[in-house]
Parts: sequence; C-alpha cells; structure tokens
Amino acid sequence: MLNFKIKKESFLNCLFIVQGASERKGTLPILSNLLIENIGKDSIKISATDLEISIITYCKAEVISEGKVAVNSKKTYGIVREFPESKNEDGIVISFKENDSGIVTISYKKTVFKLTTVPAIDYPTIVDFKSEDNFNIDFKILKKLINNVIFSTAANEETKRNLTGVYFVLVNLNGQNYLRLVATDGHRLALAQAEIIYSGKTNEGIYDLLKNGVIIPKKVLAEILKLDKSDSVNISINSNNIFFNFTGKFTAPLPAEGPTKPLKDLGSADIPIKGTELISRLIEGKFPDYQTVIPKDNYKTSIINTKNFFNSIKRVSLLAEEKSHSIELSFSDNNLLIKTVNTSVGEASDELDIKYSGEPISIKLNSRYIMDFILNIMEENIKVKFNTIYTPFVVEPFTGDNESGDKIMEIIGVFMPMRY
Repeated sequence: MLNFKIKKESFLNCLFIVQGASERKGTLPILSNLLIENIGKDSIKISATDLEISIITYCKAEVISEGKVAVNSKKTYGIVREFPESKNEDGIVISFKENDSGIVTISYKKTVFKLTTVPAIDYPTIVDFKSEDNFNIDFKILKKLINNVIFSTAANEETKRNLTGVYFVLVNLNGQNYLRLVATDGHRLALAQAEIIYSGKTNEGIYDLLKNGVIIPKKVLAEILKLDKSDSVNISINSNNIFFNFTGKFTAPLPAEGPTKPLKDLGSADIPIKGTELISRLIEGKFPDYQTVIPKDNYKTSIINTKNFFNSIKRVSLLAEEKSHSIELSFSDNNLLIKTVNTSVGEASDELDIKYSGEPISIKLNSRYIMDFILNIMEENIKVKFNTIYTPFVVEPFTGDNESGDKIMEIIGVFMPMRY
C-alpha cells in the first residue's frame, strides 16, 4: 500500500501541473483520476491523461511503503490546497497513506481527509516513445512563439479539426533552421518563427516530420504556457504523438477568495526532480497552404505606435457590435481615424498621428482579432500593410528600416477585411 510524506508546496505544485490532463466531464469516469506511484524511496510520480494529452511529473517525497493508487484529481488538489500555509521555511509535511480497503488518508496534524480510490490497474497506460531522435529549444522562445499564434486557432469544430491546433514546421532560411508556428481560423492567421539550433538527425525521423509539418492540439500548448521556466525543452515527434520534456515550476492558483500568486520557493522540493513530461496526439489532416494567404505585394504601408493603436482600438470597440466587433480604420495623410457605428447603441471614434503618405482608404476589421495579435508585440511600433478594402490586412512589428542581420524572432498577423 502506498504511503509517503511530502511537503505541501511541492505536492500542490505537482498536482497543479497535471490538472489540465484530467478529464472532468468525460464518458470514462476513471479519467477524472490521477495515478500516484513511488519511484524508489525518495520520490513519487504523478500521471494524468484524458487519452488525448498526458502529463507526468515527479516530486521529492519520503516513501514509507511502495505502491500505486488512482484518486480523484480535482478533489486531491483541492484538499492539499486547503491545508494551512507554513509560517517557516521548513513548510508543512502532509501524510498520504492507503489502507487495505482502498481508502486513502490525507492528513496534517488534526485535519484528516479520506478518499475512495479506483483500481490502479484499470488506469490507462500512457504512451512512452522517448527517442534519441529529438531536438532542444529554449523554453522562453517556445513560449513566446506559442503566445504569438495560439489565439488564432479555430474553435473545436469537427469540420475544421485541422484548424483547431497550431502547425509546427521546420524551415530553412539562408542556411539557418527556423521553427515556424502557424495558426488560423479561416478569418485571421498568425505566424511566428525563431531560429533554432537543430542537433538531431537530418535524414529521417523527426527532421522529415518537421519539414512536412505537424499539427499540435491547442490544449497541450495551453498547458505549456502555464509553465514558468527558462531552461530548454526537449522535443520528440513520431507519426502519431509529440513529446515535450522539461523541468520547471508552475504557478498554482490559491482558493477563490484569495489572490492568485506564485507558490513560495522552498528550494529543490518545489521543482520536479526528473522533469515534467507532456505527451499529446497529433491532429490528423492537412494544414491549409498558409503561404498563399500572406500577401507578397502589399504596397501601402503605415507605421503606428503599438500602445496607442491598441488603446485606441480598445476604447472605440466598447461600442462595436457584440457579434462582429467591427471597426473601421480610415487612413489619410499621416492620420488614422478609428471608428465604429452601432445603430442600437451609438458610435465612437478616435484619431492617431501615424506615418502614412498613400491614398486615403478605409478598411473594416474585427477589433478583437487585431487586439489579440498586437497584445503580444513588444516593439514600440508596428507596421501595417494593405492594398484594397478586400485584400488581406497585414500587421507585424516594426524594427526599423536599417536593420541588418537575421531576426531571432519574427511574427506576422494576417486579417481578412469585413464586407461593407
């Protein structure tokens, strides 16, 4: 029977990591559970899966007796979260003990919880396909790439399943390897790419898969974004799955009545000792030919202050129609008029000083789409490019006309104008 003692902060971190893979309202009740088992005498392994994505993490613990047990994920996390906060650096130590009747006792001093379990043997086996054919990428870069495109994925519609994920593809530009991420819902497209050092095999396996591109579910990428870590991530891919292996600490939310903040850093006990693993099925289907959507001949350009542009759109869109979120951008000589007219509410407008010397033109766009994209742009200014009121409207960071050398990070947003 599994029996161990563990620091609350360490246990809570590990339980939070796997919450995203626990199925809350699925057709298989066992998927609402997580599997806890010992690894030797000084650590435990916690696993969760919804059969689409799986998360595995490891924590330091004092193992008293070996075993494995499947308990409700949400309830276990809630119980551990409600134990009192520590007032000293040593933290509080929680006792986790299973008895012969399949009941788990989780306790600290006089506070005792008893949970029923399900047979661990019935818990789904999580695929393990670790391979020497893999590559590393800096986690900060990967996180930024994901942040810059994930909002452009389509909703979970079975007819557009190939648009519900993010397209990962390895491209070679001027002799350098770039990892490119692309997402689209048919109305907008976001592309982000960064130079990487690819050290894996170049004639088979993961290299060929990445050159052809794979579609990764939005859900697993959203789980990765919860991680706050600066080390590199190791990635393996086969024809059906993608495997991420990294170490780091997550930010666990406190109870609803309190603010959300990172857990206290109590040393190595807070850090998964063997890394955290995310495994996900790839989305089947062919990703659209996104390169045909990105215009190559937009000849009208404008330079706009990023912060001013975002804030102006945000203000004006308060009166935009709730379904379309439509606003009109009217470009004239060094001036941009942003306005919206809502017949049932009213109208709003705002003007900005910009750099533009082309012909006057007005373009109708979805304000939410534009704000989603420029929210993640760190540069002071953006460049917008367009041709007519019907052709794609392109937004990208502006880094200066005299920039030399390859860009470490490049992002592009493409938006289809709305009809008048």
